[in-house]
Amino acid sequence: MLVAVATAGALAVVAACSAGGTSQSVNTPTHTVTATITHQAAPAPSTPSRASTPTVTVTATPPPAAPAPPSTPVAPAAPVAPTTPLTNAGAVVQQYYQDITDHDYAAAWALGGRNIAGESYDQYVAGFATTASISLGTVSEFGGSQVHAVLYATQTDGTFKVYEGTYTVSGGVLVGASIVQVR
Repeated sequence: MLVAVATAGALAVVAACSAGGTSQSVNTPTHTVTATITHQAAPAPSTPSRASTPTVTVTATPPPAAPAPPSTPVAPAAPVAPTTPLTNAGAVVQQYYQDITDHDYAAAWALGGRNIAGESYDQYVAGFATTASISLGTVSEFGGSQVHAVLYATQTDGTFKVYEGTYTVSGGVLVGASIVQVR
């Protein structure tokens, strides 16, 4: 609360706290108070004389808004292995191609793309630039770690390519592949 008291030629501005009459510093910005005193001119001699009454204007300015914290650019998340590895080799192959269809290349890379791509992550992603989606035709498991699959890659121009290959899965990720384009 702000109280202004004006007397002939003097102004006192008093700040008071309302919480039990005590004041504590809490490291917050302070308010700015501006006080202006304006005296009226003395009356002309033809009018009855009366004392000059000062006009007092008190303006309280709220503290400035806290500055926004500096923005830190967020780097893309590095591809990491899935938190819960898939135990079924066929499910790993299916999820790998679902991630590619969803354009979640980081997840596909972490699921073993880095092991079978033979190139950098950026080259790997660029290799799917014209791939709209991938559908698995048949998936056959050979034992616990070998999967044979036929897949159909629909391109962004509406054409499709057919691939066939054998995938090796270990620890819930692709560790090897032998894939050829058959059409």
